[in-house]
Amino acid sequence: MLLEASNLHKRYNHSTAVLHVLKGVSLKIDRGDVLAIVGPSGAGKSTLLHILGGLDRPSEGNVFLEGQNIYLKNDRERSNMRNDKVGFVFQFYHLLPEFTALENVILPALVQKNLDVPESLKAKGTELLTRVGLAARVSHKPYQLSGGEQQRVAIARALMNDPAIVFCDEPTGNLDSENGAVVIQMLLELSEKNQQTLVIVTHDEAIARRAKRTLQMRDGKFI
Repeated sequence: MLLEASNLHKRYNHSTAVLHVLKGVSLKIDRGDVLAIVGPSGAGKSTLLHILGGLDRPSEGNVFLEGQNIYLKNDRERSNMRNDKVGFVFQFYHLLPEFTALENVILPALVQKNLDVPESLKAKGTELLTRVGLAARVSHKPYQLSGGEQQRVAIARALMNDPAIVFCDEPTGNLDSENGAVVIQMLLELSEKNQQTLVIVTHDEAIARRAKRTLQMRDGKFI
């Protein structure tokens, strides 16, 4: 067992009402699993992903990653855990525009302690970009890359620290169908090769069918 979540609730308090986004969600994820979480917009999929990955605190419930309750950690400890064990790929690539593709990829490693020498980081980043088909784009900045290429840079960045689990939030939502298919195929191949757990939030049933396992969400809970 890699990750376990139990009885997750998420509420947002507004001046006139309480928005109850997650309503008692529980799940278990094994090492090497490829899980798709599907459902309509507003079902709570992205909120769940952010809580599983330590980005947002639940109102109730617990998340255990490799047996550790991540919300018993303080902010610094949880941040270090995310950087070390978790990768994220979002719909919008969140690349830093002033940095090259290579510099964007190696950023996660620069916040870790006991860093390798910079040349080792560059070599690893270059290898990752080569694996996602961007060997000729190492020195390009985001504005010089297509949407599909930017998403592949984001995938390489997510893999930089060899995470145990990679969370993908609508990773093809900002791409055309051809580039989207390439990105999903790449994620699945990298997951299988590296034995990394993959959790994909999507509204696309075609993507979900390629996962090992699918869970459907509606109105803040699994159905």
